[in-house]
Amino acid sequence: MNFQWLWHASLACFIVAALTGFLYRLGMLGWVPGDLSLGNIRHAHSHLMFFGWAVPFPLYILLNRISSRTAPNNRWVRLMYYAIAAELAFGILAYLFFLFYGYRPVEIGSIALPLSVILSGLVMICWYIYLWGYLYIRSTLHNTSWQAWYDGALIMLVVSSLGAWGIAVLQAVNPTAHLLMKSLTHFFLATFTEGWVILAILTVLLTKLAINRKHWLISEHFSLGCIAIGAPLTFPYGISESLLSPTLLIVARLGGLLTATGLLLVIYAIVSSGMKKNSIWIWPLSLLGIKAGVQIIASVIPSSFWLSDYALRLFYLHLLLLGGFTLTMIGWLYIRSTVSQRYFNGVVLSVFAVLFSLLLPSHIWPAAWSGLWIVYALAIAAILPIITISIMWLKISGSRVDKDKN
Repeated sequence: MNFQWLWHASLACFIVAALTGFLYRLGMLGWVPGDLSLGNIRHAHSHLMFFGWAVPFPLYILLNRISSRTAPNNRWVRLMYYAIAAELAFGILAYLFFLFYGYRPVEIGSIALPLSVILSGLVMICWYIYLWGYLYIRSTLHNTSWQAWYDGALIMLVVSSLGAWGIAVLQAVNPTAHLLMKSLTHFFLATFTEGWVILAILTVLLTKLAINRKHWLISEHFSLGCIAIGAPLTFPYGISESLLSPTLLIVARLGGLLTATGLLLVIYAIVSSGMKKNSIWIWPLSLLGIKAGVQIIASVIPSSFWLSDYALRLFYLHLLLLGGFTLTMIGWLYIRSTVSQRYFNGVVLSVFAVLFSLLLPSHIWPAAWSGLWIVYALAIAAILPIITISIMWLKISGSRVDKDKN
């Protein structure tokens, strides 16, 4: 069974989602086509990044790894393959409805259905189907070094989905419970990004790097536990400061410290393993290290510094998703191809350009240097990863993608 088209489809989703983000930047300049709203564009961008890129690509990578250890026509491998394919299809359809309708119901004959929400639910059902297949195939992995991390990542994916289902139930039962609704929304986002995304990154890295027990400062299970326990606790970070109680703020700080500690311990183990300083993995690892440092600082400084600064929160999110996650996935593609490293370096530079641009509207940037030019800079920076990753995609498509270079 040929799985190759899955990574092409997922990478195409990244390009479309990034173009939608670029469209959002143009919308900030007043250049929005038709009747599209900035809110709908933002929702479409984030949902396609999640459903089309941040989930199916890691699932494909590990399915590719699993299929090499078992018969390629194994029925559970096929089930996992079909789950990823369906997840991509539903994710793309959800993107279209988010773009044009947002969360609004769509009239079909005499009824109105929230199709974007329904399709999002179908995406999550595909996650469960993939997990079902994985549970049956798991025993064939013979307790590999990355298995516990992959187990943890999938658990975080399922746990995050519970927040999304909770929102749907609450909308039907008590739609006026705004604080609880917001809490469930950010529970999903926190568990997804701080749990699934981080553990998916680390799983991919651990499949590529030779980490032994002696490299761990503390047991790897301690690091894994810190991330898995801390991730869901960080949900209050996304709630408005005016709605946060002292208890919720303490929970968020504790979750942030746990997650950052677990991540830093893994980075220490990877560096201790003798990873070459010129290895491509130094870039996503460096950004993950910065992300952990930012999280520790946010957990100890006054909350008013960052809770009221949307730009800083956006920078932090892109530090993880565009920096740590995307560079890891593109790096995985690069080491399995025959393309020159300069194309990967171009992607790295474009990612750093976007991250720097996201600091311009924040409190960190001097107010005296601000102006309308920042909005133009944001738009220009947003197009750079689209160009560099598209070029690399074309180059990889024309090369052999099979064996690792190192």
